[in-house]
Amino acid sequence: MPRAPPEWGLILQRARRLTAKGDPAGRDLLYGALRWRYDTARKKAIDSLVSLGKEERPRLLRVLRTAETAVERGSAASALGLLGNASGTRPLVRALNDPSMSVRRAAAVALLRIGDRTSVPAIARLLRDESGGVRVLAASVLGRFRDLRAVTPLVRALRDRKWYVRQAAAEALGVLQDSRSRPALRRATRDRRPAVSKAAWAALGGIRIARPSLSTGPG
Repeated sequence: MPRAPPEWGLILQRARRLTAKGDPAGRDLLYGALRWRYDTARKKAIDSLVSLGKEERPRLLRVLRTAETAVERGSAASALGLLGNASGTRPLVRALNDPSMSVRRAAAVALLRIGDRTSVPAIARLLRDESGGVRVLAASVLGRFRDLRAVTPLVRALRDRKWYVRQAAAEALGVLQDSRSRPALRRATRDRRPAVSKAAWAALGGIRIARPSLSTGPG
């Protein structure tokens, strides 16, 4: 994976000028920047591609499916999430199984940005991911979806071996505010990690009755 060249800003400026003129070389420069090993420069390239609109979706999907480097696939996932399109998220759901944890994380965030509730069960399976970083992000994403199908897997995540995953699961359950999580949260208030115990107490404090306004499935 190449580093971003020192003149990366000028390269992106040139790419935007070329795309404004309809020159495909500009898009090629932007797609080449998706593999740069510098977050700020790469995110600028992603933003430039997103600004070109949904016509970039087919090429981004191709990058997500075929790119050799994880940074390119993750960049494509991020761009697809920013573009939106709840009717075509299957490739992002497949990317939840990517060999790279960074791509799995990017795909989960993209699905949240799009608001694809059908992906909730697949994201919930990430709570069993080998990477603690993926598990903690999955817990956070599930809370933000506000979908009650996530309650049971999040309750299981309160027993995760990593304290920061347990904390994230408690926080997500606090957002969901489902009474079924009370017993597990009460146990979590005795967690040996103060951050987990505090999150569990906070979650319990927010639970009064099950909130019917939360989604229980796609719809």
